[in-house]
Amino acid sequence: MMTDDDVDYSVELENDPGRIQSEEALTVTYADGSTERMRLHEYDRVYSVPGLYEEVVQRRLECASPSVVATSIVAAAVEEGEGADDLRVFDLGAGNGVVAEELAQRGVSTFVGIDDAPVAKEAADRDRPGLYAEYLVGDLADHPRVPAVVDEHGLNALVAVGALGLGHITAASFDAAWSRFPEGSWLGVTVPEDLVDPGASDFGDYVEAETSAGRLREHSRQRFRHRLLMDGGEVFYVAIVARRTA
Repeated sequence: MMTDDDVDYSVELENDPGRIQSEEALTVTYADGSTERMRLHEYDRVYSVPGLYEEVVQRRLECASPSVVATSIVAAAVEEGEGADDLRVFDLGAGNGVVAEELAQRGVSTFVGIDDAPVAKEAADRDRPGLYAEYLVGDLADHPRVPAVVDEHGLNALVAVGALGLGHITAASFDAAWSRFPEGSWLGVTVPEDLVDPGASDFGDYVEAETSAGRLREHSRQRFRHRLLMDGGEVFYVAIVARRTA
C-alpha cells in the first residue's frame, strides 16, 4: 500500500457549511504548483491521484465504514463457527480496495471486486496489487461475468460499503447478484440511516421483503458514524450483517 512518503501534493478541503456528501469539494496542489479542484464524489478523478482517497476520506474525514463492516461480518462468521478464511468475498463498489484490505487484515483471503469506474480497478491494481483474484469493471445489473464469478470463485459473502441507498446501485441490480449466492452466504452492507427502513428506500424495502419471506436472516444491525463532513458535521450509517437462508 502507498505510504505518506509517496505523496507529492497537498490537499485543501472546502468547509462551506451545509453541503451534502455529493456536493463536497477539494483542491489538490501539486509539487509543480498546479492545482486541480474536484468534487469528492468524482471518484474517477479522486482515484487517479495516488493516495488521495485515503488522505481525504479515511484520514481527515475519519471514514469508519470499511472497518465496521469488516469487523462485523468476520465476527458474525466466527460466532457461527466459521473462520475469516472461510469467507470468499464479492466486493460490490470495490473502489481502490479499501474494504477488501480491511477484510484481508482480519484473515479473509479471496476477493472478487466490481466497480463501474475503470480508474477504480487501475487504482486497486496500483495501490493494492494482487489483492483481488478478479476485478470486474462495468454495471452490476448487466455485467456478463457477474453470474459466473460466484460459482468460479466459490463466493459465499457479499459486501457493499457506501454503494447502497444513494442511487449508486438499485435494489433490483443488487438482487440480480445476491440471488446467485448459495444458501448460507453472508451479507455485509452499509446504508445511510435515513434510508435503511422500509419505505425510505428501495433497499430498505428489499431487506424487509427478503427477511419476511424467510430468505434472509439478519444477524446484526449497528448505527455508527460513517464519517465527518468537510464542514465538521457528522454522517451516520447503519451496518447490516445478514445470512442467506434460502
